[in-house]
Amino acid sequence: MDAMEALELPESRWAEVGGPIHYREWTGPEEGPTFVCVHGLGGSLLNWALVAPGLSKRGRVIALDLAGFGLSPAEGRSAGVGTNWRLLGGFLRALDLPPVVLVGNSMGGMIALIQSAHAPDTLTGMILVDAAFPRARLGRAQQPPPRVAALFAIYAAGRVGERLVSRRARSLGAEGLVKETLRVAAADPDSVDPRLVEVMIEQARARIDMEGSTPAFLEAARSIFRAQAFPARYRALVDRARTPALVVHGERDQLVPVASAVEAARSHDNWRLEVLEGLGHIPQMEAPDRWLSTVGAWLDRTPLDAGEDAAERPA
Repeated sequence: MDAMEALELPESRWAEVGGPIHYREWTGPEEGPTFVCVHGLGGSLLNWALVAPGLSKRGRVIALDLAGFGLSPAEGRSAGVGTNWRLLGGFLRALDLPPVVLVGNSMGGMIALIQSAHAPDTLTGMILVDAAFPRARLGRAQQPPPRVAALFAIYAAGRVGERLVSRRARSLGAEGLVKETLRVAAADPDSVDPRLVEVMIEQARARIDMEGSTPAFLEAARSIFRAQAFPARYRALVDRARTPALVVHGERDQLVPVASAVEAARSHDNWRLEVLEGLGHIPQMEAPDRWLSTVGAWLDRTPLDAGEDAAERPA
């Protein structure tokens, strides 16, 4: 049995949103909510593979690859956060979905926040997993580690950055690239299910020479960097995101400090913050059972109704 079969992923599906978008769907109880899972920078729908089966006991689960990520080709589409947000809206319409619970990790959480601010009627709730919140108004102690800061400096370096990222990917190879990513994103890279790691390596191997993958990654990275470097507009947008939310954050996240999640959650009466000790930026991959338990407890206590009234209701 190969790694893909071992994960028992549902079949690939495709939607048309200005080009093909790859997604997978885990069926669930018809009376339950519809969960739409949005991955982070450099990720794919595989980032949800360990928790989607458990979440599907609550309702239908759909996870997509944004354009230029996973198996979705860029095909000339922009990969900036704003464009990804519009793509998500197009995806929800293409599948004719009812108001959904958006589940977003990192950049995916940022996209969920934008959707909440601009189209609250399309959501019943949000699960923000180490979302790329605006940087906290704190001092140097909350700055990213030098290794992470160096990576983002490379990403911001225009065409030079593109050449460096492409050269780094070829030098590391698929296995090295995935393991390096997990070293940055996970508190303990060895905690991630080896079946999932193997599938991620297989996908990375196919993507190394995929046209448009490196530019898509860098365009998304730069748009996140701009929002963090000049956060006033982004902070105002987060303030407008009034959808009930569970904010799940790894205590050892190197990419988005816990302080950013604390500050964002503090200004929303209907958001609940849960900090998971010992975990990093991808807790749904590091400790899927703990993640599901945390999410399940929130779902049990939180009424999720569509519309403005729900956005006003405390969790």
